[in-house]
Amino acid sequence: MRAIFLILCCLVAVPAFAYEFETVLMVSIDALHPAALSEKTSPTLHNLMRSGRYTLEGRSVTPPLTLIAHTAMMTGLSPKESGKQDNDWKPGMPQVAKETVLDVAKRCGFQTAYFYAKQKLGYLISAAVDEHALARDDGVDRARTFFGKPGRRFVFLHISGLEDAGTESGWMSTEYLDELTSIDRTLAPLIAQVSQRGPYLIIVTSDHAGHDRQHGTNHPDDFRLPLIMAADRPLPALAPGLFQLTSLKRMLEFMLVPTQAR
Repeated sequence: MRAIFLILCCLVAVPAFAYEFETVLMVSIDALHPAALSEKTSPTLHNLMRSGRYTLEGRSVTPPLTLIAHTAMMTGLSPKESGKQDNDWKPGMPQVAKETVLDVAKRCGFQTAYFYAKQKLGYLISAAVDEHALARDDGVDRARTFFGKPGRRFVFLHISGLEDAGTESGWMSTEYLDELTSIDRTLAPLIAQVSQRGPYLIIVTSDHAGHDRQHGTNHPDDFRLPLIMAADRPLPALAPGLFQLTSLKRMLEFMLVPTQAR
């Protein structure tokens, strides 16, 4: 808790961040174990780590499952607080009623888009989303098209593939690492485009990891996740210690929302 407080204090101390970004890209790479990140397996992400700020000591919520964790990530609330304690959603069922990072972006004057690779994440669509799609294979292409239009733009992009590789072959297996390399290669042109759109902020994280061929259990590895932040300007240092997934929305608010509007 003290570490997160220090992180937020660092962000508050840099008021110039508020309202100055032209482009914000948030990427959630589903089931990414932080130990998989390296210059060899993920050079694009490694470059972001080198130029920005990162921690490999992130922690998911209980239970560490895709929809529950993404709801926590986007709302800043625990499963109990958000009311989303199951990992299931289908079209026609009620959608999120709590404020999400997309509401924050919309309030700050961004056009917003949400592209997700698993149907259940449609739960997180709200009136704050200008464009959305279930994008199992073309999420990066959709994001690039969205960013190709003028104006202040915010994209939340969910990418899948690692969970299948981990379940079939094992987390940290050759097949898992190969899948990460493929994802990293796919992200490269999007990262380059964002960095050429003027003032930008890029955030990359995950919902959970796994161990052996399992995930969603109480094993410590299942809760692990990274946080990477890069921008066109220096970012405040992340305090040492554990990063809680539910802190991400609040961190984003400190970077986007003017002090007087909080």
